[in-house]
Amino acid sequence: MLIEIVGIIVLFVAIRTLIAQNRAERMLYLNALSFGISALIALYIQTPFGAVIAITYFVASTIGSNAIAYTIGRVKNEITIE
Repeated sequence: MLIEIVGIIVLFVAIRTLIAQNRAERMLYLNALSFGISALIALYIQTPFGAVIAITYFVASTIGSNAIAYTIGRVKNEITIE
């Protein structure tokens, strides 16, 4: 039952990510999506190895999200010379 609830939330967040207009809003939804996917992994594979996989996925996706957010922030601050 818990897997289905988290799955519905992940699906809702994925749809919101596609609908969002603002990049910052998309980054928020992508981060929430990574929380949900790592929770699904941990709930589905109920072993210590499943926990390791979930933690690894969560850390890797958080690093990726932070890199993308940092890049978007740097691009907004750049002054383009035409």
